[in-house]
Amino acid sequence: MRLYSEHYSPYSASVRIAVHAKALDIEILAPPGGLKSAQYHKINPLGTIPCLILDNGTALPESSAIMEYLEEKFPTPALLPKTAEARAHVRMLQRIGELQIMTQTVELLALVKANRSDDTAAANRLTRIVRGLAALQNGLSGADFAAGRELTLADCQLAPALANVPLVAGAFMDRDLISAYPKVARYIETCRRHAAVERVMRELTDALAT
Repeated sequence: MRLYSEHYSPYSASVRIAVHAKALDIEILAPPGGLKSAQYHKINPLGTIPCLILDNGTALPESSAIMEYLEEKFPTPALLPKTAEARAHVRMLQRIGELQIMTQTVELLALVKANRSDDTAAANRLTRIVRGLAALQNGLSGADFAAGRELTLADCQLAPALANVPLVAGAFMDRDLISAYPKVARYIETCRRHAAVERVMRELTDALAT
């Protein structure tokens, strides 16, 4: 299998954390011809990253679908807990990370690059981030990882999702959002103790700095 990914993409980062945490032999490549190329769009008509190419040649886009596939295909080490209730909690944290935080920060960074920091949509996106952080403050385990003492798919999603919050908060609000949520702030530090998270977050940070 091979994974089309870019270091600057938080969506790709989530999948790479899962790949490294499971020590999978998956080749990680940039999209051939570039993300917007016709060559890549023939592979993935959505034109998005990440995209996993299965052994039978099937293209599987969308980070959540890829992570769920990898968990089912390679269940050891497990990135989902054993009970239905605990799995539901992990998936809830994933959705908060993806919808309330990651998607909003990506769109806000696009507004910054387009010099549209006064866009009326920005306020709604910032509100969703704040609500997402408040939900995490209540929903995080308080242990090193989002749902307890072990890395789960929630961490794969949340670590990259939270990475851009300080950047967009500074651009639109001139305030430190993370410090208002101490459990979230602690989580950002402790989850990076996992080698897979630390590796991918370093790649993401370096890519965004260039």
